Amino acid sequence: MKIIEKYILEDVKMPIIFGVSLFTFIFLIEIIVSLMENIIVKGISLLDVVRILSFYLPPILSQTIPMGVFLGVMLTFAKFTRTSEATAMSSMGMDLKAILKPIVKLAFCITLFIFFLQESIIPRSFKKLEELTIKIAYENPVFQLKERILIDEVDDYSLYVDKIDRKTNEAKNILIFQKEKKGGFPTVLLGKDSHWKNVNMVLGNSTFYTFNPDGGVKVEGKFIEKKIPLSSYFQEIKIEVKDIEAMSTYTLLKKMQGKTPKEKIPYLVEINRKIAVPISTMVLAILGVLLSIGHHRSGKGASFGISLGVIFTYIVCLNVGMVMANKGIVSPYTGVWVPNLILILGTMCLYRIKSGGAR
Repeated sequence: MKIIEKYILEDVKMPIIFGVSLFTFIFLIEIIVSLMENIIVKGISLLDVVRILSFYLPPILSQTIPMGVFLGVMLTFAKFTRTSEATAMSSMGMDLKAILKPIVKLAFCITLFIFFLQESIIPRSFKKLEELTIKIAYENPVFQLKERILIDEVDDYSLYVDKIDRKTNEAKNILIFQKEKKGGFPTVLLGKDSHWKNVNMVLGNSTFYTFNPDGGVKVEGKFIEKKIPLSSYFQEIKIEVKDIEAMSTYTLLKKMQGKTPKEKIPYLVEINRKIAVPISTMVLAILGVLLSIGHHRSGKGASFGISLGVIFTYIVCLNVGMVMANKGIVSPYTGVWVPNLILILGTMCLYRIKSGGAR
């Protein structure tokens, strides 16, 4: 029997990888499209885009792994049925429980991996993503600027840029007001062109003017090159995971302390989701076997269609439940766990039918 279990696990491996890859790619499409804009318009390097995608992967995988497992199991056992391998297993004395045993073991290990992903990898990925975003901002601050808009967020300066060349990361026709600490008229700097070095805007061929209290020009001069430090523009950026989905359960519990019952609801919803979704992997794996085994006419298309229908229904029910829970219509426990409960009850009923038919 151990040989057959090993055979099942070996055979189900590639379909699961295919399923996870397929659903992950579908989830990534929107992110890839938005990142293409960053490559083309904002001049972010392809390497940085790949790194950004790698940091988005863990949270996506925590959602797509259960789907991929379900599809992979269905494809594998549909093949076993078509090729009569499932019949051969039964004739060797393997009942439904024995056939399910390797799949349950595999699903349990995958569930543990998803928990590890949620509690350890995802918070780190979001932190690395924010660090990378700040790094890009420091190395290429020009992508944050917009043409013909006055930026007054810098402590000592106000900036106005007439034109930005996204390909060369250079700005043309720059107007800078250097604010005076004691009030009065600011020093005005006019630059024909500029480039970036670290967090300094380096003006080329620039002219500056200072003014008397009555508004007359006090000093006028020219610079071949003038550095404008803009480090204060980045000082308020903090590396902190703000998205509640990126927090570990421990962080969520810590954040809940001292909050009102109403304020705790989003945290309770997320904590329950972090438990319910990984557990659904085991239920979906068992359901995948039950839906596929014994249907001789079911091919890959049918398995794919059934899996999409079940997954779509589960996701819709889960999201609706979470929305209702966040709005206080139902409790966080009811909103998150009812879809899992329906899934479990349906799987149990189907198992009874299949195991009864096997006898």
